[in-house]
Amino acid sequence: MRWVWVGGSAAVACIGLAVALFLSDLETLSWIAGAGSFVIAVPSLVLALLLARPRSRPDPGRPAARTTANRIGSNSGASQQAETVNAALSEVGRHGDTYSAETINIIRPPADPPGPALREGAADWAGMSTPMVEADPRALGVHPARRGDDGGDLPPYVARDVDAELEGLLLRAGERGGAVVVEGDSTAGKTRALLHVLRRTLPHRRLYAPVPGDDLRELAAHLASSPPREGAVVWLDDMNRFLGQGRRGLSERVLGEFLRCGAVVAATLRAEYADAYRTTASDGGGYRLEGRGRRENDAALLRRFIRVGLERVWSDAETERAAETGDGRLVEAAAHHGTHGIAEYLAAGPELLRAWRDARRSTARGGHPRGYAVVAAAVDLDRTGLLTAPTPSLLERTHQIYMAGLAALRPEPFEQALEWACRPGDLGASGLLVPADDAGERWWPFDYLVEATASPVPLSVWAAALDHAADDDERLAIADNADDAGHRDLAATVCEPLARTGHPRALFLMGYWAHDRGDLAEAEEWYRRAADSGDPHALLTLGSLLEHQDRRVEAEEVYLRAVEAGDLHAPGFLGQLLADQERFAEAEEWYQRAADSGDPIAPYALGRMLQDLRRLAEAEAWYRRAIDVGDTDAPTALAHLLAEQGRHSEAEEWYRRAIDAGDTRHLISLGNLFADQGRFDDAEEWYLRAIDSGDKYAESNLNLLFVRHGRFDKAEERCRRAIDAGDTGALSTLAHLLAEQGRHSEAEEWYRRAIDAGDAFASYGLERLLAEQGRRSEAEQAYRHAADTAQEGEDGGS
Repeated sequence: MRWVWVGGSAAVACIGLAVALFLSDLETLSWIAGAGSFVIAVPSLVLALLLARPRSRPDPGRPAARTTANRIGSNSGASQQAETVNAALSEVGRHGDTYSAETINIIRPPADPPGPALREGAADWAGMSTPMVEADPRALGVHPARRGDDGGDLPPYVARDVDAELEGLLLRAGERGGAVVVEGDSTAGKTRALLHVLRRTLPHRRLYAPVPGDDLRELAAHLASSPPREGAVVWLDDMNRFLGQGRRGLSERVLGEFLRCGAVVAATLRAEYADAYRTTASDGGGYRLEGRGRRENDAALLRRFIRVGLERVWSDAETERAAETGDGRLVEAAAHHGTHGIAEYLAAGPELLRAWRDARRSTARGGHPRGYAVVAAAVDLDRTGLLTAPTPSLLERTHQIYMAGLAALRPEPFEQALEWACRPGDLGASGLLVPADDAGERWWPFDYLVEATASPVPLSVWAAALDHAADDDERLAIADNADDAGHRDLAATVCEPLARTGHPRALFLMGYWAHDRGDLAEAEEWYRRAADSGDPHALLTLGSLLEHQDRRVEAEEVYLRAVEAGDLHAPGFLGQLLADQERFAEAEEWYQRAADSGDPIAPYALGRMLQDLRRLAEAEAWYRRAIDVGDTDAPTALAHLLAEQGRHSEAEEWYRRAIDAGDTRHLISLGNLFADQGRFDDAEEWYLRAIDSGDKYAESNLNLLFVRHGRFDKAEERCRRAIDAGDTGALSTLAHLLAEQGRHSEAEEWYRRAIDAGDAFASYGLERLLAEQGRRSEAEQAYRHAADTAQEGEDGGS
């Protein structure tokens, strides 16, 4: 109808003009012109009002928005999820904004039709490999760099300090199959370094590069049925995107199938994920699962990888090699990188981060406030664990939450904001958003921005990611991440309906959450259902739950079921259960079976048991085998064993290896080793280094070292300084020191102060001091106090 007004106005104007041309009377002409202007103005005003009225235009082909109320316990369809999320949010400091606490009612139109992560349909692995030497760095995830004089986006490769180590590991993996992961910060150069060494050491192997969302079971089946005669390399850049993805993702079973085919699994992992997954073996060799969740399972899987760290900041030798290449970009980077790494500088990471943050200013001052919000939305969608790359329409909907407080900055139109975010910078490196497909229809944020963001992901973004996920496995992975972020209610709206339809991963998550809140009976029920449905982790977690309740016979039965199901770690769990019952011969058999099957935890656990049984030569052999498979606790266990046998030089070597690898826990161990050898100066040096690292026992050991060598004044000085600094542990050390010098009344005073500070062992020291003075009744009283305190400690820890 509005176009009728336009047409009518134009017709009236034309008629008026024609009449005016045939009239010679000036007064008449003026009257007609005025009347014509009025006639045109009225419909124009009506048209303007119509165009200015708010309206909603439905997206073609998309049904109208609907609101779904979803509560825990309700179920309407296997994959039903809340499309309206009501939550009280108090989000402070979100990318610089402060949001007041309010109830947000998020009503969204249905999400885009689920799209692929990066690939349409199932992968045809038979035709999707290429010789390693022909691999394209950019296609495999290498960031573009600043443009060179020749216009190229990659400078020459500069050898990294870890290349020789990496080459040896890959050659060894190529002999019989193996898995290697390079860990480091975004833009540290992980992908480039790993790819370069692979192309040099295994040039003729066939490269298979799955993308997140591919079913890795299908690739494993292809390699088992049609192994390439040259051998295979499975490339997993940003390996975290393949973890926690249910049955289609990377699991221990799939990894085992890759390795049995002789494949080399080559992966990269950003440092923040490596740190989150990193765990050390617990007492008992690592076979303890009181409520094992996805992260614990993924951490166990990572123990099967040989891990190589790559520093973001380059060494002096690496920087010198960069300067010697003659490439203008590398020479400039070597001279001007400052506190940043060379690769980080080349990828323009700091500049891109600054460009994003600076965009949050008025468009009149060159800002891109809506572009800032679009990138913020993409960053947080990535942080949810979303595998299905965002589309422009998803970014258009989701970025609105980041627009709070930006209206005064005169935001640009969305299309302009998206174009700015996707445009490569002036330096020729990546844009803030990078394409996730060849058609340019889906976009990921530059990962440097993701790594630099630590603020909480808004609840509505979690909900949007769940809507956008391609399938239930991806949706459950996001729900699991949402739970880690403190949004269990939202996660449950996704998980519980799927659990009630028998989805294995959903059943396991329900069990894990019940376990987490202490409802062991409900947890057991969910775990049993998950195990019956085929979840790969449920049996071990159920067995551990039963074992923790001292239901050992039932636990043994469950572990045997897990063995029959082919679980890699099940023999080791069974071995640990039997060892705890002192059924050592059976335990040894199961540990050996686990180790022979490739369980990386088993050699260390068996070494521990054999050392306890005083079968030291066999324990040493198993510790060395554990070191060969990458166990991070085995080097220091071997060092302890060697020191115990008086093999000091060998023990020193292994302690130094552990310390050089970054394990500062054993600075004090090296000090103890030197003290036992009478190497006073060396012991003092390493105790001081341990103190500087924060070791709370090193100060006491150093003071005892001074006492042993008659340096009472030095020890007393350090003790009093530590006490003044608030170290209550130094109270009993000072008391012992004074007692050694015969200063009994002062020693008694400090022992009593230590007891008042909660030091149970100080009571034993006081008992000895009083007994030496013939004050037997007081000594007995001190001894009873010490015994009662020790018993209370045992009861509290049971």
